[in-house]
Amino acid sequence: MELIVRKAFEQSHSHLPERIAVILVHSPLAALIGKEPLTRMNYLLEIASLHTRAELLAQPGLGRTGVRRIEKWMTSHGHRMRDANESLDSVICQFAFRHSSVRKGHRRSPSFIRNAQPLQRGV
Repeated sequence: MELIVRKAFEQSHSHLPERIAVILVHSPLAALIGKEPLTRMNYLLEIASLHTRAELLAQPGLGRTGVRRIEKWMTSHGHRMRDANESLDSVICQFAFRHSSVRKGHRRSPSFIRNAQPLQRGV
């Protein structure tokens, strides 16, 4: 499983250090995006945008330099961190729907549907 996550990281997030990506994938707010590390890796920009600068600075292993790298990376992709006075709901509502990368002829596994949970208000 770690190899799959590493390959997904290398394909889509090569200029964000892997160490920082792992911290974001395992952050508490990442659970709002998905359960599986691979799912979280595919939505790394969204996970980063859920955090305020202060929340990221509080993450073990991320210092000011790491947070600045995240900010630069997000800016290069047209994203930003959540403002301190901005609710999680308002950030989540701005996420764009993505089509799955399922190849023609393949279907989503039933576990995807079973594990899908509706967003809860007031999170």
